[in-house]
Amino acid sequence: MAFVHADPMGTLPNAMVMLPGIVRPMSRGWIRLTGPDPLAKPAINPNYLGCEADLRRLTNGVKLARQIFGTRAFAEWMGTEILPGPAVEGDETLRAWVRQTADSYHHQAGSCRMGSDAMAVVDPQLRVHGVEGLRIADASIMPTVPSGNCHAAVLMIAEKVSDLIAAAHRL
Repeated sequence: MAFVHADPMGTLPNAMVMLPGIVRPMSRGWIRLTGPDPLAKPAINPNYLGCEADLRRLTNGVKLARQIFGTRAFAEWMGTEILPGPAVEGDETLRAWVRQTADSYHHQAGSCRMGSDAMAVVDPQLRVHGVEGLRIADASIMPTVPSGNCHAAVLMIAEKVSDLIAAAHRL
C-alpha cells in the first residue's frame, strides 16, 4: 500500500508505504530440472497465492493496512492512496488486485528441505541424500519458513555446516 502526502510547501511528494505480507504461506511452488545440463535454467513455479487461505490472509492484510492508515493518528500525513488506489473497492475487486500484484519478499526457503523422511533433500548433517561429498547450507534446507528475515538463520546454518565439515575431516 502506498499513500502520497505533499510537504507543507506542496513541492516534494513523500510517500508512506505499508507492505502486508504472509510470513508463513501455505502455498507451495516447485523448482525442477529441465534436463541433464547442470547449467540449464530450471523450471520454476512460485505458485504465489495457490492456496485460498493465503489469498484470504493477504487480502485481509491489505484491508488492515487501509484501516491503520485511515486512523486519526495518520490523518495529518495522509494524502491520496496510490496503491491499490481509490478505485479498488469491494472484496472481489481487492482480491483480484491482490492476486494480480502479489510478489515475494525474496526469502525463499525449503526447496531442499532438511529431514529424514522421503521428501527431505538433505539429512541433519546437511548432506544431500544420494550424492556423496555434497552438502547444502542455505535457506533452502529450512523445513519451514522462518517468521522474519532469514539472513541470521542462514549465517547460523553456514556456521553449523563449517563445524560439521571440520569435524568430519578432523580439522
